[in-house]
Amino acid sequence: MRMKNETHYDIIADIHGRFDKLTALMERLGYAKTGDSFVPPAGHKALFLGDLIDPKPGHAVPRGVRSTLRAVKAMCDHGDALCLMGNHELNAIYFHSKGPDGRWLRCHGDKNVRMHEGTLADFPDHLDPAGEWLAVWLPWMKRLPFFLELGGFRAVHATWHPEMINRIAGRDLLCPDFFLAASNKNTEEGEALETLLKGVEVELPDGIRFTDHTGASRGNIRARWWELPDSGIGYDGLVFPANPSIPADPVSKESFAQIPGYAIDAPPVFFGHYFKPANSPTHPERHNVACLDHSAATGGPLVAYRWKGEARINPEQYITHL
Repeated sequence: MRMKNETHYDIIADIHGRFDKLTALMERLGYAKTGDSFVPPAGHKALFLGDLIDPKPGHAVPRGVRSTLRAVKAMCDHGDALCLMGNHELNAIYFHSKGPDGRWLRCHGDKNVRMHEGTLADFPDHLDPAGEWLAVWLPWMKRLPFFLELGGFRAVHATWHPEMINRIAGRDLLCPDFFLAASNKNTEEGEALETLLKGVEVELPDGIRFTDHTGASRGNIRARWWELPDSGIGYDGLVFPANPSIPADPVSKESFAQIPGYAIDAPPVFFGHYFKPANSPTHPERHNVACLDHSAATGGPLVAYRWKGEARINPEQYITHL
């Protein structure tokens, strides 16, 4: 039985610098704006699922990234919030860090610069070692956890994968050896972070490609990692979010072996990352699995789930900024 003094968590998905939507959502959740921060109603705490930064091109809000970071950090500092690392925080850390050979750990090619330029625009002094970006935000992001278990539910940015979680449990990017190892996705550490923060990707049959929401041509799909083994499922049933251009060919055993699955009696797990269509209904993917990213970075709603201790996710406890 849940005790009345236990915390209710307001779980919030990818903001991507949309401080306008965050402000509206926090007001609807009953949080009070105070200085840079938001103060929760009694008995509540916010949990941010990562991807606070990097507005999508054409959807930046002036000072939106800076305001979002300042609000979330202030809430964390006051004990009013927790925050996970998202893949955009991970990318930003490596974009601004060099390896022993003096080369950037995330290359500064056109695609990566374009992805990050909305954040850089909010920090004109981002090259200054004493500036806010390098002195405050990079160290803060390095300390963010990769996953959380909170006594009744779980949270991760993209994929709950027990093997990968066990591989890096207790580690963080402040450790120089781990930091360098995790910068390479071909190491055990790098593979773990790629999986937890970017998802499980499965190759499509030979010669089959599709165009994703960014306009990129892809030969692999982001998978519904919570699916339980089913040799009859097709690629069209495994892709997430759904995509009508994906073929119904049965998924190979080798490909399905990459899927960790998620037990139907496991605690609820919440994640973001997947950029569900803006018009997606606000209900879970399964009774204990919920993606809360409804494309708030562009035209969709910023979504929160108000967890009150339940073992089954209740669609009535979704709250949007609108």
